[in-house]
Amino acid sequence: MVEIRRLSECTVEQGVEAWNKGFEGYHFDMTTTPEAFEKRMAQEGLSGDLSVVAFDGEEPVGLVLNGIRESAGRKVGWNGGTGVAVSWRKKGVGKQLMEKTLEILKEQGVEVATLEAISSNEKAIELYKKLGYKIVDELHFMKLDGAVEGESNDASEKYSLRKADPEEIGQLPFYRGDFPWQIQWQSVRDGEGLIARDGEGQPSGYAFFRKLNDEEGNHSRTILYQCETAPDEEEREEITNTLLNRVFGNFAGAISRTAVNVPVSANAVTYKVLQDRGFEKNISQVFMKKELKE
Repeated sequence: MVEIRRLSECTVEQGVEAWNKGFEGYHFDMTTTPEAFEKRMAQEGLSGDLSVVAFDGEEPVGLVLNGIRESAGRKVGWNGGTGVAVSWRKKGVGKQLMEKTLEILKEQGVEVATLEAISSNEKAIELYKKLGYKIVDELHFMKLDGAVEGESNDASEKYSLRKADPEEIGQLPFYRGDFPWQIQWQSVRDGEGLIARDGEGQPSGYAFFRKLNDEEGNHSRTILYQCETAPDEEEREEITNTLLNRVFGNFAGAISRTAVNVPVSANAVTYKVLQDRGFEKNISQVFMKKELKE
């Protein structure tokens, strides 16, 4: 049997060891350092008091990182990573960590618990289902590199675009706080944003994103986190195209473009427009939720 402790009771080095062991052999390299681990905890709003680590004696053998946010008046919990050391897998450690996580979230008055899992990670998805989580959407990481020829059907003559902080966008009445944790404005505080407004000055859509530079200081990559339009707008695709044209510099540069965790169903208009512009899926995840208060 392992002992479950709060991450706040552990050293940073123990948390890093649990993480690196837990994600050994994962679908892509998840290796971290103490500095990167602490930065991720802060940037993603993860909490040491809410996160748990499994120990075999004094050896960390697994963990679950957790955070809580409020969205539309509800407390939402997020699992920011579940990992178990190779030698301890298939021994119920993941289930123990998740059960403790759900116990902590309930104590904190959380109403809905959320997580994402790689679509091909069937064992993890099956565990989450047994614990009461349900798949609510499919999430795609989408990519498009290099300059793109051709014009899009935008509505730049009808709608004006204004720069805005992601936090300001988070206050819009149609902001999607129900989207996955890492594409919410709180995780992109240092990013850029745009709000589209109609001829009467009413907000009609938004996008927020980050632009990254290479070692020489040249713009090399743009990452889109959210792009959404007001649900009652008739020209949703045109507004989306207008926003994406501005976000990605009219698709003229020889840069890398990534759209992160796009909800296939809940963000269907944006997903379609990205596909139409040539973006292709390179990673697929499932978005899962468990209601803790019916």
